[in-house]
Amino acid sequence: MSTQILDTGSVSNSRQALRETLLVIRREILTRTSNRTILLTTGLLALGVGAAAGVGGWFLANSAQGLEAFSLNPRMLFATAMICALLTSLVYSSQSLTAGVVEEKSSRVVEILLTKIGIGPLLAGKLLGIGLVTLAQLLVIGGTGVLGFAIADGFSLLDIQVGPSLLWFMVWFLLGYAVFALLNTALAATVARQEDLASAVMPLSVLQMVLLVVSLYVLPTHLDNPWLHALSFVPLFSSYLMPIRFGLDGLEMWHMAAAAGLSTVAIPALFWVAARLYRNNALRTGSRVSLRASLTPDDQN
Repeated sequence: MSTQILDTGSVSNSRQALRETLLVIRREILTRTSNRTILLTTGLLALGVGAAAGVGGWFLANSAQGLEAFSLNPRMLFATAMICALLTSLVYSSQSLTAGVVEEKSSRVVEILLTKIGIGPLLAGKLLGIGLVTLAQLLVIGGTGVLGFAIADGFSLLDIQVGPSLLWFMVWFLLGYAVFALLNTALAATVARQEDLASAVMPLSVLQMVLLVVSLYVLPTHLDNPWLHALSFVPLFSSYLMPIRFGLDGLEMWHMAAAAGLSTVAIPALFWVAARLYRNNALRTGSRVSLRASLTPDDQN
């Protein structure tokens, strides 16, 4: 009888957490989709990318003989475009997420939210809501670029299976977003003022730029380097290195699946760390605190 009561209570708590998470997701999506600046910027970027892709496709289609002297690797070109789109989307979404976390702390909105919503659903809802909006923006902008390139007959020169490449790009976008968003949230939780945010998340920003350089310039010329192979399986690095290895035919498919699996396993652990830091620092104000102090609840300091 007691086991049945516990099971019923567990199901009820899970349903409540799910409702709270969906509520936060809806709040984050509506906040951004009702922002005219975001909508206008997305539309202008889509038009610009579509026009640039159309011009590039027309140039390639009308200069095919001049390009025969070059070693054209269509999968590498596609992987490079994916990495640049990944970096842009991760930087944008991370900035939006961390700015929202600090704004809610500085305005004390988080105190009201926590009286109605648990830490886990609040954090999960923010991550999923912002991630869905960012993914939608990426699909709109990227889809316009693909459409412009196709209209200009640019794909006539590229012998590439777009379907599998896009599928893996979606996988690495989702995994990369989850990993970097959780790490950025953990760092943003240590500050309560917008002016301290840049310095708090700077290590991850620098790391992303280093990963961009390594993936685009170092990895292609050192494809057999064992250290780079090992790093490509580390969740923090795999979302940048694996797409390039895939584009260069430098790996077997089980490598991609293994790296994706490791990132998937790491996400719950990162979520636990981010939730703990968020819980311990949600009501803290004032100057930035260290990560060590952030892991200690406020009433124990």
